[in-house]
Amino acid sequence: MSGRIRFPFSSPGTVAIFVAVVLVLGAKPVSAQVVTGVVRSGGQPVVGATVHLLELDRVELTGARGRFRFSDVPKGTYRLFVGLMGYTAATDTVRVVSDTTRASFNLVVSAIPLEGVVVTGSPTARPADEQYTPAESMTLLSLHDAGGVAFAQKISNLPGVAVRGNGSAPARPVVRGLGDNEVLVLENGLRMGDIATYDPAHATPIDAMSIQEIDVVRGPAAVLYGPSTIGGLVNVITNLVPMASDHPVSGNAALEANSVSNESSAYANTIFTTGQSALRVSAGGVHSDDIGIPQGTYRDPDSGAPFNLNRVPQSWEHAAQGGVGYSYQGDFGMVGLGSNYYRSNYGIPGVPPNPNWMVSPPTTSRIFQTRKTLEFRSLFNTSGSWLERVKLNAAYNDYNHSEFPTAQDSTGVSDPQANHFHKQELNGVLRLQQRHAGHLTGTVGLWGDLQTLDISGDQPLGPNSTTTDVAAYAYEEFAATPQTRLQAGLRFDYNWIHTHPAPQSTDPVFRTSDEARYHHALTASLGLNHELSDHLEGSFSVARSFRAPTVQELFANGLDAPSGTYTIGTSSLGPETGLGVDASLKGRYQRLTFELTPYVNYINHYIYGFLRGDTIEGFPVRQFGATSARLWGYEVSLNYEPVQSVLLRGTSSYVNAEDTQFHEPLPFIPPLRGTLSATYQGPRYRATMEWRLAAAQNRLGVGDTPTAGYAVANLGAGVRLVSHGTVSEINLRCNNVFNTLYRNALSVIKDFVPQPGRGLQLDYQLLF
Repeated sequence: MSGRIRFPFSSPGTVAIFVAVVLVLGAKPVSAQVVTGVVRSGGQPVVGATVHLLELDRVELTGARGRFRFSDVPKGTYRLFVGLMGYTAATDTVRVVSDTTRASFNLVVSAIPLEGVVVTGSPTARPADEQYTPAESMTLLSLHDAGGVAFAQKISNLPGVAVRGNGSAPARPVVRGLGDNEVLVLENGLRMGDIATYDPAHATPIDAMSIQEIDVVRGPAAVLYGPSTIGGLVNVITNLVPMASDHPVSGNAALEANSVSNESSAYANTIFTTGQSALRVSAGGVHSDDIGIPQGTYRDPDSGAPFNLNRVPQSWEHAAQGGVGYSYQGDFGMVGLGSNYYRSNYGIPGVPPNPNWMVSPPTTSRIFQTRKTLEFRSLFNTSGSWLERVKLNAAYNDYNHSEFPTAQDSTGVSDPQANHFHKQELNGVLRLQQRHAGHLTGTVGLWGDLQTLDISGDQPLGPNSTTTDVAAYAYEEFAATPQTRLQAGLRFDYNWIHTHPAPQSTDPVFRTSDEARYHHALTASLGLNHELSDHLEGSFSVARSFRAPTVQELFANGLDAPSGTYTIGTSSLGPETGLGVDASLKGRYQRLTFELTPYVNYINHYIYGFLRGDTIEGFPVRQFGATSARLWGYEVSLNYEPVQSVLLRGTSSYVNAEDTQFHEPLPFIPPLRGTLSATYQGPRYRATMEWRLAAAQNRLGVGDTPTAGYAVANLGAGVRLVSHGTVSEINLRCNNVFNTLYRNALSVIKDFVPQPGRGLQLDYQLLF
C-alpha cells in the first residue's frame, strides 16, 4: 500500500458529486431577493451584532448604523436571529416575496447569557433552545474570553464538558464521561483526518484562535454525523470557505498573551467581497513555553524520585497556520473552495532529563505534526416540487505526524528515535433538504469517508491500512401542533477496514499483515419538543448509535512511547452500540433562565484499553478489550439577573459510569463539578468573579487513582469599544487567583504534576 488515496468511480465522494450534479442540472433556476434591516437598542444603532439567516446558514454583522443586508435570497419564509453579548437575543420571521424585504430589531439590555445558534445538531441552523438533544454554542467573543490555550480548555466550563489534560496542546474534550473514539471532533461539520484519539499525547491539529464558533452536542448524534458520536460531538467552525458579505472588507483579528506559559498568539482573518465573490486570507500562530505550576517538590509516581519544579516539563507548544478561500454566490446559491495549512511542534510532559537517569529515566518526548486541508462547500437553491435545497460539502486532509521519544544512554546523551504516521482522508456529505409539505419537513442524505494510514519508524504502533465508510440517512420533522414538534431519524452505516503488508516495517507482524473486517449497523433517533407554556419548554429524545472498532483497537502491536506503554489490539473486537436517552426542561423568564437535563447512556461492547499486568521490552502492556457500560448523570444551569446587567450564574454536572459486566466503575470519569459566578455584563463593560468547583473523585476504575476536590477562583474584566463600524473587545483575566494546587481527575499526568498555577491572560479581538 503506497498510502495514496485512490478515487474509483464507485467511491462515495464520486457518487455524491455525480448525484449533486444531476440534481442541480435538473433543477429550475430560482429568483433571488434582498433581506435587509436594522438593529437598535433604546433608539440607538447596535454595531457588531450577529445576524443569522437560519435556513440558509448565513451570518452578517451589523455595521456603523446598525444595518445588515443579505443578498441573493430565494423567495420563501425565513427566520432571522440577532444576538450580542449584553443584550437579549431576538428572532423574527420574514416572508420574502418581493425584491426587498425589511426587518427591524430592538434589543433589550440584559446580562442573561446569549442563547446561541447551533448549526450542528439538526439539518439547519436553529437556536439552542430548539434542539432535540442538549446543545451549546460558544461565539467568537465568548471563546476569546475563556481561559486556556487549546479549544478543549475553552469549552470545559460548559455543563457536561470536561477536558483530558496532558499539557496544553494535547488537551481533548470529554463529554459526559466519554472521549476519544466516542466523541467526534469535526471542523465545519466534516472529519479532520487526524489521529488524536490514538493516544492521550496526540493533539487535535487546529489553532484555537482560528475558531469562529464551537458547537457542542451532548448525547448521541449518530443519525446526522455517523459513527464515533456515541457520547456526543464537538464541531469547531473555522469558515475556511468564506461567504460574500455586505461589507467590501470584513473579518477579525486577535491577539492573546498568557503569563502562566509565557504564551503569545496572533491571528488575522480577512474577507474581501466584490459583487458576488468573496476571497478569504488568514494566518496565525502560537508560541508558549512550559506551563507554570505552584513551586514545589513533585515525585515521579513510577520511581518515587523527587523533582523541584515550578513548571510542567515539556509542556511547550509552537504552532502556525495559514489559509485562503474563495466562494461565488448567486441566484443558484453558493459554491466555494478553501484550503489551510497547519503545523505544530509540541512537547509531551513527563519526567525531565536528570543526573539520576538510571533510577528515574526521562519520559519526555516531542511531536511534530502538519495538516493540509482542502474543503469544498456548496448550497444550491431549487424550485422543485419537493426539493428546496441541495448541500454538498467535502474535505480532503493530508496529515503527517512524527514522534521523537527521548532515551538516555550511559553517557547521558539523548538519542531521539522517531515514529511516523501519514494519514489521508476524504469525506463528504450530500444533503437534500425537502420543501415543507404541510407540517412535514426533512432531509435525506449520503455520507462517505475514505482514509489511508501508513505507519513507519523504529517502533511502528500498527499496520498500514485503508478504512472505508459509507452511509445513507433520513431525518424528518413533523409539527404536530404549534407547540409540539416530533423528530425521527434513520441511518444505515457500512464500515470496511483492510490492513496492508508493509515489507519495510521493523515489526515482522506488519510485514505480512493482510486482514479485513466488515461492520454495519442501523441507527435511529426519536425526539419530542413541546412548549409547556410561554416560558417553559421540554424535550425528550432516544437514540441508537454505533461505532466500529478502529485499526488501532484491532491490530495495534508496538511501543506507544508518549504513553509509556506497549499497546496490543484485539482483532476479534466487534462494534460498539449505544442507546442514549435524554430529557430536558428549559425555562426562560425576564430575569431567570434555567436548564435541567438528566440522561442515561447504555453501551454494548464498550471498547477500552486496560493494563494486563505484564511487560514487554520493559513497558507495561495495554490491551484493548470490550465490556458493557452504563453512564447516567445530569447537567443543570441557572442564571438570575437581580438587577439590570448583573448576573448570578450556577452550573453543575455529574456522571456515574459503571462497567456493568464486572460491576465496577469505569476509570478516568470526571467527578461532580460546577461553577458559581457573579458578573456585570453591560453593553460596554464587563466584570466577573468565578469559582470552579470539583468534588473528590474516589469512585475509581482499573488503573485510576484518587483525586482530591478543589475550588479555583478566577477574575475577569473587559471593555467593548465601537468606532466607525468596527468593534474592539479587550478582556483581562486572572486564572487561579490564589495559585491553588489542584489536580484534574482526567489528566494522565495528575499523579506527577498539578494543573496550571496563577496566570494573567490578555485577549484583544477586532471585528470589522
